[in-house]
Amino acid sequence: MENIIFVAVGILALVIGLYLLKYAFIGAVVILEWAGESGFVGVAAYFACWVFLFPLMLTGCIITGAIASWSE
Repeated sequence: MENIIFVAVGILALVIGLYLLKYAFIGAVVILEWAGESGFVGVAAYFACWVFLFPLMLTGCIITGAIASWSE
C-alpha cells in the first residue's frame, strides 16, 4: 500500500516539476526579449542577474512564464 502512495506522489512531483521547468523556460525567453530591447547593456545585465541572483531570477522566470502561458 505504501508503494502505491509513493508512486503516486512521485508521478505528481514529476508532473509539477515539468510544468515549472516549462514556465521557467518561457519566462526566461520573455525576460531575455525584454532585456534585449535595451541592447548589449540589457542582455549583459540579464546574464549578470542569472549569475548573481539565481534564486530570484528563477522565481521571476517561473512567475513570468506562468503569466505569459495563461494569458495566451
